[in-house]
Amino acid sequence: MKARGHARSDGYTIDDLRPLLVGPEQHRLESLEQKLETPEGLAETVGKVLPRATVISQGHGEELSASLRPIIVSTIHETVRKDPKAFADAIYPSIGPAIRKAVSAALHEFVERMDALIQRTMTLESVKWRIEAARTGRPFAEVVLRHSFAYRVEHVFLMHRESALVLEHVTTKANDHEDPDQISAMLAAIDDFSRDAFHQEEGGLSYFRVGELTGIVEQGPHAVLVAIVRGVANKSVEKHLVETLEQIHERYADLLARFKGDVAAFAPAREALIGCLQEEVIQKPKQYRVFLMLGGAAIVLLLLLGLPPYLRHKRFDTYVDALRQEPGISIIDAGGKWGWGFAVEGLRDPLATDPASLLASHGLRPERVALHFEPIYSLDPRLTERRALHILDPPAGVSLEMESGTLIAAGVAPRAWIERTRIVTSALPGVQAFDDTRLYEAEAITDAQAAAATIEGVSISFDRGSTRVAGRYNESLDTVALAARQLFESAPRGGFSAHIEILGQADQTGLPEVNRRITEERAENVAAELRARGIAPDKLVLRGLGQSDPPARRVNFTVRLVPRT
Repeated sequence: MKARGHARSDGYTIDDLRPLLVGPEQHRLESLEQKLETPEGLAETVGKVLPRATVISQGHGEELSASLRPIIVSTIHETVRKDPKAFADAIYPSIGPAIRKAVSAALHEFVERMDALIQRTMTLESVKWRIEAARTGRPFAEVVLRHSFAYRVEHVFLMHRESALVLEHVTTKANDHEDPDQISAMLAAIDDFSRDAFHQEEGGLSYFRVGELTGIVEQGPHAVLVAIVRGVANKSVEKHLVETLEQIHERYADLLARFKGDVAAFAPAREALIGCLQEEVIQKPKQYRVFLMLGGAAIVLLLLLGLPPYLRHKRFDTYVDALRQEPGISIIDAGGKWGWGFAVEGLRDPLATDPASLLASHGLRPERVALHFEPIYSLDPRLTERRALHILDPPAGVSLEMESGTLIAAGVAPRAWIERTRIVTSALPGVQAFDDTRLYEAEAITDAQAAAATIEGVSISFDRGSTRVAGRYNESLDTVALAARQLFESAPRGGFSAHIEILGQADQTGLPEVNRRITEERAENVAAELRARGIAPDKLVLRGLGQSDPPARRVNFTVRLVPRT
């Protein structure tokens, strides 16, 4: 700004004097004018004071931050939208390690949580998994997870393809601490890196793998669907991702094409993304089978441990029952007394069965069974019979049997033994009577047989046609009568009934009818002679044989000994 003055009489005007009067101030005004009126000057001036002004403004409140935030956010979104590669390149050096650290921390937390949960269970399979974990050095939960799931989709990201912003994110993890935006930036960076490194303009990243995790990337025109899978997913997962991505493009076509950073508009897509969280569980044997196995193992163990003692006690009980059935043995006490052994106390007749002799037949070892029996004199019929056998010592062919207090003897024995037995049995304890009706004397049999031989050795002859017994046969008839009396006396004591057949015979002269009558008369006459000598008639059987061959005129004798029943 300039002022013009009037000329003075000495020739100097005001303009000539102004530099002298206001020169310094004029230079400062001109300098200030230059700084304010030119962009370069103004920028330099503001740049010098802006940092300090910003610090001072922060001390006065959030007004400056609030005013700048929309501008900064809009600028970042616009930058990412226009040049995501540059944005990804800028954050790649720091965001990659951060994401890996976050994912590692989250997985570690998940594995530890699973480990704490699964450690509460104790199954045979868990034991096997623990062995595998100890052998491989892997966390137990990781081993369990690998064996429990064929695969599981743990995260699904819906990303805007151009800006790489996460439109929606779902996960199976209850406490998900991962930042979806960081992960999407990482994926975008990997995708861009892959394209640049391998000069691939078309397509994009389809798969990537980090440890146990596999990323499946489905590329769409405006959106990308990324599934993070643990394990090996089958083709149905990819097919479902493709179908879901197609549905999202169909439903949100306009929003995707004109996307300006408003991710809230894609919230309804969350339900479709949840449908992509698929998993396939390896079929495990049902828990009850495990319990059955444990129960079976416990039963087997119990059987192994308890069966032998049980069987020993069972055999011992059977042994004691057998002892109780033995005559002459009374059990007072029986049972396990120490350790693996048993003891039996009671009373025993000396003639009773030796208890020790029954141990082996019941599978018991003698050294493990203590036997103690006090002697008694048993009146049990079986012991009485046994005692009678022991004392009487019957000869072969003689049996002794106790029945209702009566000792019954049967068979053939010497007369002396029979007479001794009759005496001894009267003093035997438990023997109330002695029955010897079926006990026969051996000597009586001999006597009967001898008498029979004597009788059969006599023959009475007759003259032709005569039936009269000649007097010369009186001595023979006396012999027969004597032997007959001996026969009938000894035969019953020998166990036989006896009778004498008197057989009359004739020669072949004359008529047979006449000869038969003659023979009958001859037998009758001989019988009369014997009856006259005291032989009972019922002991004699008469038979007229008629003509005989060879021809003979005589009477013979045959003795019949029939065993008594």
